[in-house]
Amino acid sequence: MPNTEQIRFQTDVCYIESQGILKTPESTLKLNLSEQYILSYLIDNYGNPVTKDELLKVGWPDRIVTEASLFQVIRALRVKLNEKKKGDVIETLPRVGYQIREFTRETINFQEEANLSPFKKIGKKTAIVSAIGLAAVGAGIGWMKYVPSHTPTNYIIEKDRIGSNDITIVTANADDLADLRSKVKELIKGQTKKYGKVVTQNERVYLLKTDEFYSAAWCAVDANDQCIKNTDFSYKIATDEWDKFANIVINNQKVYHETPVIQTEYAREPTAVVYTSYIDKSGIRSKVMHYFMTPTDNKGIFDYSLMSFIKDPDSGNFRALAISASKAYVENRESQFLQTIKIEPEMFHWAYQPSPDYDEKESLALKHTCHFECQSSDKRSYYNYVVYKQPNLLLMLNEFTGFFWNSTSQGDPSISYSDYFSGLVPDEKNKTDK
Repeated sequence: MPNTEQIRFQTDVCYIESQGILKTPESTLKLNLSEQYILSYLIDNYGNPVTKDELLKVGWPDRIVTEASLFQVIRALRVKLNEKKKGDVIETLPRVGYQIREFTRETINFQEEANLSPFKKIGKKTAIVSAIGLAAVGAGIGWMKYVPSHTPTNYIIEKDRIGSNDITIVTANADDLADLRSKVKELIKGQTKKYGKVVTQNERVYLLKTDEFYSAAWCAVDANDQCIKNTDFSYKIATDEWDKFANIVINNQKVYHETPVIQTEYAREPTAVVYTSYIDKSGIRSKVMHYFMTPTDNKGIFDYSLMSFIKDPDSGNFRALAISASKAYVENRESQFLQTIKIEPEMFHWAYQPSPDYDEKESLALKHTCHFECQSSDKRSYYNYVVYKQPNLLLMLNEFTGFFWNSTSQGDPSISYSDYFSGLVPDEKNKTDK
């Protein structure tokens, strides 16, 4: 097994760049992609000041962000690098930028480092059961350490009917709305040119554009305008990969549910299952998420945990990606959507290990999961919006990942995920004062 390099900082935290992780004798922590890009760039430029503008371009190569995003990443890195005082590892240079402090390079045996994976240490089943146990323990702790977040996003929503299809476009600004309008026209024109008519019929379609990706969700509807079972699905599309998705739609080749082969044993049957397909250059084509919802003693507040898996391109099996635990409750406020659900993170655990099969920097699946890790590490809440609802099925919109359908577990049809959010509002007397 080949050797690899790690960077040891003065705080005795080591960075293994090839895996994007920080490790100490007690723990291993996966950095999100922006943190990896910025820390690696500072290391590569050791001895030279690095400007904020440089780091903004390095940390977010595919979009434009403000300095606030950079400050957030630097702050998170300081914590994860165990800085006792500001500047122990990352030095701030007033009116210039940042510079990395002295470090040493070490060669380590990759075989010995293989035990970094908790699934290799204790086995997959034990790791997942332990993580869910941690979620339950973390619930009471994280709930009390909540840090206030921003308010819900205000979207532009436009609805249209094309033939027998209902189209809903959701964007944050007028430019993105115009872009999606244009793309819908191109899809209609493409199908008409190929088949002489619009062959997509009787579908409920939702489209979203953000700075990082497009999101598309749909279902086929019956005579009562209800989604037909197992026809709900969603795509996440990298901004430069829209043409691939357009070809799928124009050729009427959209996919629906598949039967995932999960390489682990369930602790219990999930409350709901989410299926998502990705179009990017990463090699990761689909993801499955298992949600676990448990009502708490407080009305309208739930323990809200999930396990996510990504599909291996060779075997077709799904490998564990991450496990997280949160609190969720229905916001008692006016909303653009049917309901607003506030999610308050409590615990996040990476199960993913780097693979030569994937280009991680191109992966929307990993970027989206990194968002949730950041939210969890900073104890910052975020919002899910209920866009469409029928028995046993919800269409939800997440600020970071776009649209996703939440389907009630077929293993226990008596549990209706959507029923949890039917007419429930938080009990103001019991709600924790934020």
